[in-house]
Amino acid sequence: MQHQPWRWLPSEGGLVSSDTLALRPVDPVLYSMRDVWGFDLDDLPIEPFDIEVRITAPSVLEGLQLFERAVADYMADHFDAFNRSLVLERLQWNDPFAEQPCCEIFMAD
Repeated sequence: MQHQPWRWLPSEGGLVSSDTLALRPVDPVLYSMRDVWGFDLDDLPIEPFDIEVRITAPSVLEGLQLFERAVADYMADHFDAFNRSLVLERLQWNDPFAEQPCCEIFMAD
């Protein structure tokens, strides 16, 4: 069993523009995702969970890739489970003048 890749780029089916993915946000950014779920060694779904990870990265895309790795590690360490393959649907940013930049990630099957 292994983690399934998440597809971030428009060329992979992602719906967020390359320009947005190339942005260089003020670090760190709190990336979050709701109802994350995966599958266990028997290919059964695990209970969905919410996760937030504070990440410092040179671009939004690199932050998302680090987030994916953090989620995969969390699933493996706490549930003996693996990511399922997802496609980036949209990113929702908080108020640009907020003290802590926050980005909620929305993925689709």
